[in-house]
Amino acid sequence: MAKGQEFQSIFTEYQDPYTGVTVRRLTDPSILSHHMYFYNRMTTSDGKKLLICQVREEGRQLYVLNLDTGKIRQITEGEQVGQDSAMFSADDNYIFYQQGTRFYRMDAETLEAECFYETPDGWSGGSPGMSDDNRFMSIVECRNDSVPKRKSGANWNFFAETCLAKPHCRIMYIDVENRTGHVVLEDDCWFGHTQIRPGDPDTIMFCHEGPYDLIDARLWLVQKDGQNYRCCREQPSDLILTHEFWLPDGSKLAYVYRETTGEKTENIRMMDPVTLEEEILMPCSPFAHFICDKKNEFMVGDAQSSDLPIHLLTEEDRKRMKESGEIGNDFIYLIDVKNRTERKLCYHGTSWLAVHGNPQDSHPHPCFSEDNRTVLFVSDREGLPCIYQVCLDQPGL
Repeated sequence: MAKGQEFQSIFTEYQDPYTGVTVRRLTDPSILSHHMYFYNRMTTSDGKKLLICQVREEGRQLYVLNLDTGKIRQITEGEQVGQDSAMFSADDNYIFYQQGTRFYRMDAETLEAECFYETPDGWSGGSPGMSDDNRFMSIVECRNDSVPKRKSGANWNFFAETCLAKPHCRIMYIDVENRTGHVVLEDDCWFGHTQIRPGDPDTIMFCHEGPYDLIDARLWLVQKDGQNYRCCREQPSDLILTHEFWLPDGSKLAYVYRETTGEKTENIRMMDPVTLEEEILMPCSPFAHFICDKKNEFMVGDAQSSDLPIHLLTEEDRKRMKESGEIGNDFIYLIDVKNRTERKLCYHGTSWLAVHGNPQDSHPHPCFSEDNRTVLFVSDREGLPCIYQVCLDQPGL
């Protein structure tokens, strides 16, 4: 199979038995499929084209799915394609993606690609974040000899092991146009999820990655020149903070606050990146991931019925839950930001398990299309992970 080859996806619809909402399955449950990481710009501005990863004969490759026609166009070929980090440019004309140690900008029509940055020998790069004008990209690079060798199989063993190893990491800031980059910050700490602040390309949010009870604190900010490296808030070992993102105008960062002991309070919080003043938006269900639409009018989150954090969940745990016959709180929720209310949108029913080849293949990672008209999510409830869509113009929504 080669770049440019096309396939046809057959969409199927069903009515969610718990909410009555119409859900559309976009991909075949016999072909492993998922969309990009949920804060990446994965659709075009009109919401009609979606960046996806599928496993076909050539392994994991990137494709563009036409949400009107079901046509799937392969856009990469070869090995080591970054399977969840691609994104459309703000004008929809380009696609940014990673393959091996190289980062590319591809013409979305001709599929011609040019490399604008390559991670040096001895390092591995990833976790890209883009400025809203696509001029700058931030990534995390880890020195290979400081990262523990990953065990075979699809599992979460690496998560705690890598955190405890304190790998030597650095944040790189790349000028896409000039094809240059500089080190922002370097430390013996596992960095992850760099995100450049909208409207302020000098400010980078990132996390100290790892299990919540092993890290010092998750939420951090730094300027592109390495100055003002600061922790956003203290984090005791019984507190989970996840999964941070910038509001579309860059005014605040948002995250879920979840206590694992005591009253087990869970709520959505936001923070001013300058003053670090924190505010509680509203109580919420136990979301693993959540994000807002492009106007910050609605948020969407994926609830997890198990009290166990995702990286500790086992097949035995899910089997016990399934055999109980109970429907757990594995729902996609829609949050009304103005009214500070949430409602069940549909049942995702995913296993959450790392059994498909990549630990995050079955995570719902819900998000909005760029036109704010649909919610997209992933689930393996029908077989291999599939991509699902809910149109928000339905009666009652």
